[in-house]
Amino acid sequence: MAHGKPTFGPGKICYLEIPADDAARASAFYRDAFGWQVRRRGDGELAFDDGVGEVSGTWTTERAPDPHPGIVVHVMVADLSQALDRVRAGGGEVVKVGHPSGERVAHVRDPAGNMIGVYQGHELATPERGEVAPVPAHLTTVTTRLSLVDAPAALDFYIAAFDATEIGERFHLPDGSMVHAELQIGDAVVMVGEADGEPTRSLLATYWEDADAAWQRAIEAGAEIIHPLDDQFYGDRAGRLGDPFGQQWTIAMRIAEPAIR
Repeated sequence: MAHGKPTFGPGKICYLEIPADDAARASAFYRDAFGWQVRRRGDGELAFDDGVGEVSGTWTTERAPDPHPGIVVHVMVADLSQALDRVRAGGGEVVKVGHPSGERVAHVRDPAGNMIGVYQGHELATPERGEVAPVPAHLTTVTTRLSLVDAPAALDFYIAAFDATEIGERFHLPDGSMVHAELQIGDAVVMVGEADGEPTRSLLATYWEDADAAWQRAIEAGAEIIHPLDDQFYGDRAGRLGDPFGQQWTIAMRIAEPAIR
């Protein structure tokens, strides 16, 4: 999230179901046009979290998209013109731009035909002199970066082993080596790049809603057991795995508050 923990309370809009004829195409559109984080739920269905982690939802093919607007959901953007360019590039249609009050607002249709609004937020305007935020909105002060041999293969492994979602684009050097890519794993971002020389060795501590399910998924993807998953004296159910790229991962869930000693 960009601004701390989500807010919860009666009356909050908390979940959206967006009709789609093709959930994969719809998820790519909203990811690329508005920066939504796309993930797979436990049942395998595609789902999303909005740009600040306040509202989640999914795409449904059980209802037909409706080109006739009823309630119109508006998505906030920093620059309306740039957002509309992304809408067009993703296969959407710009229907109307402008508002009688002078607000920077547009109505667009997504690739399935649903009408949505796009609103330029004054507080998101680009700072003067081309300045940018010193900490990217989707990152934190400390972000893990893995330096690996065969980084593209590592991305495929982490997507399978840890239910990760690749975000943004990959960057390559002229020789074709991948120097940067990013994965969303739960609420954390992990950077991955090709090693410049000797790869680094890391131990990443991860917490899950269901450690046993996360453990089994990683094993099936090819991770090796270093320390078996078990209930630990400090209150976690935890174990340690090694991945095929020389990195180690603890898989854990808190099952009891540790005793004060």
